[in-house]
Amino acid sequence: MILLKGGDYLSPDGIFKKGSILLEGEAIRSVEDSIIPHEGDQVHDITGMKVIPGLIDIHSHGAVGIDVMSAEPEDLLKLTNFLAQNGTTSFLPTTITSTWEELRSALPKIQKAALLPAQGASIEGIHIEGPYINPLRKGCHEPKNMRSPSSNDYDELRSLAAGLKLHFTVAPEIRNGLAFIAQVSAGGGSVSIGHSEADFETTMKALQSGALAFTHLFNAMKGIHHREPGVAGAALCSNAYVELVCDGVHIHPEIVKLVYKVKGSDRLILVSDAMQATGLGDGEYQFGGQRVTVQNGIARNSDGSLASSTLTVFAAVKKMMTLTGVSLENAVRMASFNPARLLGIDNIVGSIEKGKRADLLVLDDRLNLVAVFCKGRKLI
Repeated sequence: MILLKGGDYLSPDGIFKKGSILLEGEAIRSVEDSIIPHEGDQVHDITGMKVIPGLIDIHSHGAVGIDVMSAEPEDLLKLTNFLAQNGTTSFLPTTITSTWEELRSALPKIQKAALLPAQGASIEGIHIEGPYINPLRKGCHEPKNMRSPSSNDYDELRSLAAGLKLHFTVAPEIRNGLAFIAQVSAGGGSVSIGHSEADFETTMKALQSGALAFTHLFNAMKGIHHREPGVAGAALCSNAYVELVCDGVHIHPEIVKLVYKVKGSDRLILVSDAMQATGLGDGEYQFGGQRVTVQNGIARNSDGSLASSTLTVFAAVKKMMTLTGVSLENAVRMASFNPARLLGIDNIVGSIEKGKRADLLVLDDRLNLVAVFCKGRKLI
């Protein structure tokens, strides 16, 4: 067993408490004020350090040269290792709008990778971003591959994912959009509204049909007008979750502050929306069949549109604190418990509690990563 002794851990009630955490196998065996180690236990004295839950990224297209759409299972394991090294212990590999054949090819590879011996972050499902989106809000997606969903699509994709949860980004105004949202929601999947030109009323109907969140709020969606609140207005008026790409580029810092004032720490989810350039630096890359240039860490395609990011969720947590003054406790909630609750896996991950998976980050007093545990296995 592994004993983390003497640190301050983030408790489920959202405050740091001094105590010790005992890990056994892949799980947290106990969390107590004080735990006496037994012979053979690995004891880590973390006095003066903080322990937070491992972070969960529900929107990641890749990193270190690996693109989710084209990656083999072994490549995806390398991606899981990179993410874990940077504080992400669970994630949803995220697709981009592609041909139906390319999407059908990607899902079984992700499913196979999820079953391989773990090397890092756990694959908790698949985020399918496109093809069910609006060309008028294409972002860096390829319009020619966008399509309306058919009644058979969800069952086929669910079969290819073979047990992995499916999370979709859908524009509700496209043909069959609302019906598809209802079908996925009733069938065990989840839906986020995004890449959408919907009006306020249609967006609210999507939420009534079962959609739970909004993909990268404000980016690639109809914004707020004082006579037409649009998609972004519906996001702020509703109780739905909203993704934020908090890198200081995708959204103006003052808008980040505004969103936090409206939604609070309970309905915000920090995501990376990262692409394969993450971890590699500036240069020329391919993403979604298009050339992407990364300069000063900002990824753009040939028409100047933002093309995902080079962010990590741990960096987003720190940026959120810097931009808004929010506490570490609340920023971590946006990247751990909230995404876990959205996906329905908060009984497994997202907080530090007895019986939950031993996905933990240890931070020093400057909030640098000192250690990462994935399923009880120490990686750094």
